[in-house]
Amino acid sequence: MFALCYASGYFSALSCFLSAALLIISPATLQGTEIPSGSYSYRETIGEVTTSFYWQLEEHEQQRKVTVHEKKKSFVNLCSADGATWRWQLMDTDNNHDIIAERQGDELKISGVRYGELFEETVQLDERPWYQPLSYSLRNFLGSEEESMSFWTIRTDTLEATTLQVKKAGEEELSVNGKKIVAQRVELRAEGFFSHFWHGTYWFRKSDKLFLMYRSVHGSPGTLETVVELTGEP
Repeated sequence: MFALCYASGYFSALSCFLSAALLIISPATLQGTEIPSGSYSYRETIGEVTTSFYWQLEEHEQQRKVTVHEKKKSFVNLCSADGATWRWQLMDTDNNHDIIAERQGDELKISGVRYGELFEETVQLDERPWYQPLSYSLRNFLGSEEESMSFWTIRTDTLEATTLQVKKAGEEELSVNGKKIVAQRVELRAEGFFSHFWHGTYWFRKSDKLFLMYRSVHGSPGTLETVVELTGEP
């Protein structure tokens, strides 16, 4: 959930962006965790290692709540209807994290417990939006007339706010769980110097902008590709 991180000096995407297509009609279990009704399930694959997680969207008037849960790690995002994030929480019991970030004007206030220690920082932003759950936040861009845009996001490894650029890359047909689906494709890159070293590709279902797939290499040449795929939807 799916924020982007650096790995060995390059960008590495965490599964906090992502979600979706097994038959989840009644609550099931995902690695020992009950999956709430209405959730989408996803699978991240790196070589022979796979990790499953679920993604859930709740709509309350102009507020959107996006929750991603993987093993002992959860991300809770509060966004406006246009995709802009205004509050984000990371809870990670393995690393003793409980971090909250909130946007107040052009300031991003980050505080809480990190590695068991109190943490507090204020980051200066600009007028660009903050997009944390890209699985949801990029939907508005897909429906706009803009061909590219840049935005802020938080690296979940360092809690550093950084900017990324997203560009539309046309439509194509994907095979998802044995079904042919027309998808909209977007390419993400870091801004500045790192734009030459890393890019990630996202696919969203054209009909309803549901996140379908993500592919990228999070490291130097020879690093295994990371693939995130929808595996189930309600």
